[in-house]
Amino acid sequence: MRKFGVSVKGRVKNFPLPKNQPLVPVFEAIVNSFNAIEERRKLESTYKNPQIQIELIRNGQMVLDTSGVLPDIVSFRIKDNGIGFNDDNMNSFMEADSSYKEEYGGKGVGRFSWLVAFQSAHVESVFYQRGQFFKRKFTFSVNHEEIEDRAFDTDAQDRFTSIELRNVKAPFDKSLPKNAITIANRILLHCLIYFIAKDCPQVELIDGQECIDLNQLCREKIFTDSNIKQFTIQGSEFELLHVKAEEISLSGNKLFLCANDRLVETRNLDKYVTNLDKSIYEKNGFWYIGILSGRYFNENVDMNRLSFSIPEGGVAKELPLLSMDEIIEKASELVEKYLMEFLEPIAKEKETMIRRFVTDVAPQFRHLLKYKQDAIRKIKPNLSEDRLADELYQIKYNFDRELAKESATLLNKLNDGHLTDREYRDSFQKQVQKISDSNAAVLAEYVSHRKLILDLLENAIRKKRSSNNYQNEKYIHDLIYPMRSTSDDQLYENHNLWLLDEKLAYATYISSDIPFNSDKEEERPDILILDSPVAMSENSNDGSIFNSIFIFELKKPMRNDYSDGDNPISQLYRYADKIKSGKAMDKDGRPIRVSEATQFYLYALCDINDKLIGILDHYGIFHPTPDRMGYFGYNQRYNAHIEILSYDKMVSDSKKRNKVLFDKLGF
Repeated sequence: MRKFGVSVKGRVKNFPLPKNQPLVPVFEAIVNSFNAIEERRKLESTYKNPQIQIELIRNGQMVLDTSGVLPDIVSFRIKDNGIGFNDDNMNSFMEADSSYKEEYGGKGVGRFSWLVAFQSAHVESVFYQRGQFFKRKFTFSVNHEEIEDRAFDTDAQDRFTSIELRNVKAPFDKSLPKNAITIANRILLHCLIYFIAKDCPQVELIDGQECIDLNQLCREKIFTDSNIKQFTIQGSEFELLHVKAEEISLSGNKLFLCANDRLVETRNLDKYVTNLDKSIYEKNGFWYIGILSGRYFNENVDMNRLSFSIPEGGVAKELPLLSMDEIIEKASELVEKYLMEFLEPIAKEKETMIRRFVTDVAPQFRHLLKYKQDAIRKIKPNLSEDRLADELYQIKYNFDRELAKESATLLNKLNDGHLTDREYRDSFQKQVQKISDSNAAVLAEYVSHRKLILDLLENAIRKKRSSNNYQNEKYIHDLIYPMRSTSDDQLYENHNLWLLDEKLAYATYISSDIPFNSDKEEERPDILILDSPVAMSENSNDGSIFNSIFIFELKKPMRNDYSDGDNPISQLYRYADKIKSGKAMDKDGRPIRVSEATQFYLYALCDINDKLIGILDHYGIFHPTPDRMGYFGYNQRYNAHIEILSYDKMVSDSKKRNKVLFDKLGF
């Protein structure tokens, strides 16, 4: 009996194996088989037919259950005809952190991962030493600190080693794939460096009666083009192997970071190469894999071979260290160059899509095509319109900040007299042009907002096809002037009253004929502005007399129950009387001061019907508009211009007023 020099239980407990990577112990055993075969090759010049078999052992017979689901995989058996567990290998196995396989990248700790995810490992091996064959057989588990390592005589005539990883533990069993082809693909990708070598052993995955030839799978799915690029950063040499993989399960373009011919980390290349995404697979039928290796990786791989002790970037900038960011950035440049013929069509298609979006949907970003071309080129392809808008907003934000800094710098140079007349003229002209383009973008954004509001409103005043009913009046009302629904002190500045009259575009709220409720515990809406006049002005109430006051009222669409005492005109007059009498208070509880010279503008938005026309005729001051879609008049007593607009007229007039802007922006 022989005992480990360290606590196996302690080593297993401290081994950092992620719960979603149950195949890592299997990979470790397979890589050991590759190393064992390589070791035998060095000893035997006549060595032929190197082989590795990976057998899946399922829970019960290899048959589908009644629901068509495969039985769970509980164990793995990895068998090879490499060097075998001779005395040197056995001594290395019993020594934690052994350096025996250092030339193959072995850290001497991989076998402890077996017991993290599996209950035990059963080892059986035939090896040749001192002129004859011997057999060694033992079980490795956390419950047995001692191992029977005696070598027995055997009649076997060839070497082999079988390692059976028995009974996968929870929670690793939850992440273990069930399909053999899935496991085959993962083995292929993890051990890709070995599979693409010219002298790769024959590797098979056995699942009951099914046998998957992984070498053939590699030949069918992986193409290397024998294309290897070498580069040097800060004296460290790296090697990048370009690989095209037809395996759909990759689901992305990858950069494999390898140490000592083993995959350590995988990076998603789509994050580093702008125009590289799923399009390359959809259009050309392959995913790209870059296999990146180098001595620097070999020297800085962690003991568990699941990560590198290389700073990503931040720390390395402060210290004379080569960072992972620098390495990946250089490798990404080579990847982009290698794939240029495939990426250029994607880039052109993206550019066309962005230009179309900026022209037809979001002209507020049009100036970025001129001033931020590099940033535009870095936008990923195939983004949704929402995500593209987010990217463009960020670029616009950066442009605006740069523009402000450039303007401040130019002014400082002008004030300090550091510019010649010609430099001043050139710099000034360039900066003014930038500012003009930026302001045009702001205008375009505002106009595009108007176009959207008009489209929504035009749709809202028509019957819905699904129910043959009109839109809820609250929906229409909120498009024009939002209703208050809380007791907040927030006021309505972001209205769309320009739909009624351009004079109202910058008007601010003064008061309503139904005061806002200041009781914050009141659950009901403070005010339903529909059918209630609201007063607006171009100026806030500073205690002085208002030169002009706008009063508007929105009526429920298609309302037809007006009377002589209850109609839009009578309500507008009543509120004007209240304001003129000094009894109306503003939103802050201060009096609204007017004089006989104060000009009133009264607006009623409502659908016009025969009943309302009869009431308007009774007042005797109203005249139909030329299009017969509204009425206007002047009341001398109130010094008031009055307009009654139908919803159709409001939409039609707004479209006409804004048509030149829409045309100029290509809407």
